Amino acid sequence: MKIYPTNIREQDHYLTEEIKEQCQKYFVPNTVNDLTLGLSNVTAAFYGLSLKHISTEFGKEATNRISKKIFYDLGKMKAIQCRDKMPDFPYDTKAFALSTITAIYTSNPEYVFTISEFTPEKTVLKLEGVDRYLKILKELEIEDQIELPTLLGFMEGINDELALDTEITYEIEVNEKENTTNTTYTFTKK
Repeated sequence: MKIYPTNIREQDHYLTEEIKEQCQKYFVPNTVNDLTLGLSNVTAAFYGLSLKHISTEFGKEATNRISKKIFYDLGKMKAIQCRDKMPDFPYDTKAFALSTITAIYTSNPEYVFTISEFTPEKTVLKLEGVDRYLKILKELEIEDQIELPTLLGFMEGINDELALDTEITYEIEVNEKENTTNTTYTFTKK
């Protein structure tokens, strides 16, 4: 069974019923997982291709700088979205986990998260699994131009947007063969 609600694609017009049937049979995602992973792959490709063109046009040193800025701004944006959705939003270290989870739910399905500490003074968040950014950077042969973890800039954006005055530390393990990362972030109130 295909998962698109009828209202999303009901304005499409096909020349023939045969074209419609073929398109829906082969291209409409079968499950929410298929849809989410497909969108995730497109987002990662857009990120990677943009950085590849930045590298070509402006040099390798610009690639990492722009990547950090993109993630920083995304962190700020997700912090605002999370804050606006959640009544009694916490302006403390818990905000990092909550803002990151909103991004994982909608944009980063390959990550598995574990919250091992969750207090106003200290939050510990582990992210592990396929790192779609590392995967596309390797595919485009520009992985050596980016510092990992890519999400450090995201966390810094959350910190600055919400004026949390928090120290961010991390430990990372990278498996380049499997395109996986295992990163534990610790957020400690200064």
